[in-house]
Amino acid sequence: MMDVQDSIGSAPKLELRGITKTFPGVRALTDVSLAIWAKETHMLLGENGAGKSTLMKVLCGAVSADSGEILYGGRPVQIASPADARKLGIAVIFQEFSLVPHLDVAHNVFLGRAPPGRIPGITDHSRLYAETRRVLEIIGFDVDPRENVHRLGVAHQQMVEIAKALSQDARILVMDEPTAALSDRESERLF
Repeated sequence: MMDVQDSIGSAPKLELRGITKTFPGVRALTDVSLAIWAKETHMLLGENGAGKSTLMKVLCGAVSADSGEILYGGRPVQIASPADARKLGIAVIFQEFSLVPHLDVAHNVFLGRAPPGRIPGITDHSRLYAETRRVLEIIGFDVDPRENVHRLGVAHQQMVEIAKALSQDARILVMDEPTAALSDRESERLF
């Protein structure tokens, strides 16, 4: 529960105002507004086709809203690309994971961002594995960073996706049906 004192005089971390998105023949979002303060958890519920995934795509810069505005820390921002979302600390994890199955956990967590070694083009593997362990510890996930992702179950792959998002300094984490393929016990661990 948010402390009332924390919210007095402060703007939401992220605010959507009047977001509308139309695709040919379909209005996916109509005048959607949402305010999120730090340390809050929100859940969007709705039938298939209600616009939940479209809203996520607007937040991560995969699609642009036709109208409305997005504010971050009370200031209007444009999220025109996934890079814009990352700069704001917004990470989205979709149902379909974006992991490379035959790479290990560490290389998936830091894919395209591995720490450079002393020789150009060479990865500093000791730093890579240490940084991965640090991120995994933050989320309480005990797995060897050298373990190949294809050997992990769905729940553990979900945790690798979360670690990847947090390794990018995500301050807002949006997950699409994170518990859909998880058991009750795995869902409890996730949250």
